[in-house]
Amino acid sequence: MVAEENYHYELDGQSVTTNDALVSGRAIRALANLNPASDYQLIQLGNVTSQSIGLEEEIDLAGDAPLIFRSFKSDRNFSFTVNERGFEWGADEISAADIRQIASIPEDHELILDSKRDRPIDDDGVVRLKSKGVERILSQPREQICIIVNTIEEYVDPGRITFAELTKLAFPDMQITENTEYTVSYRKGHDEDPEGSLIAGESVKLKKGMIFDVTETDKS
Repeated sequence: MVAEENYHYELDGQSVTTNDALVSGRAIRALANLNPASDYQLIQLGNVTSQSIGLEEEIDLAGDAPLIFRSFKSDRNFSFTVNERGFEWGADEISAADIRQIASIPEDHELILDSKRDRPIDDDGVVRLKSKGVERILSQPREQICIIVNTIEEYVDPGRITFAELTKLAFPDMQITENTEYTVSYRKGHDEDPEGSLIAGESVKLKKGMIFDVTETDKS
């Protein structure tokens, strides 16, 4: 007896297994108890793509890598572009994090909402999508941002900054000995991590105007 082959895909972050190499958009919804199926939009995420999957559209699961889908309880799809490349989404808003992931935008680039006179999109922000028309989004390299280290303004590359980099900014001429110890604390960070402290080997995501206090202690 020949064993049945299993096929896998991901839906809303969960792995799904089926014996069918070809599945319809309706079947994917039904297996996830998204009923009635017509009340849900299904979006397939690919290599810098996102596209809607209709109820009767067939999907081939026999490829090398599992396919990835997102579902939305919605009666319509929404369109947007990132750097002139088209994408579809199943809700009337999309987070900056999802845009970065779907469009493969690196952390050292910022997102710009083109239809709002080149307004930057906050890293933890969202973009409202139009029911008619296409929202246009651009990306561009970030400029250096200003942070405060021990009351001194410093201009650094965006992204993350490490414990070691902060101690070097605070004490550029430091000579590390076995008796030297540093403490690093910060405030005015991102909403999900507004304040805290770092130890050697750790880093934190930067925000414009973030404040750091770095102290040096001689253990001897």
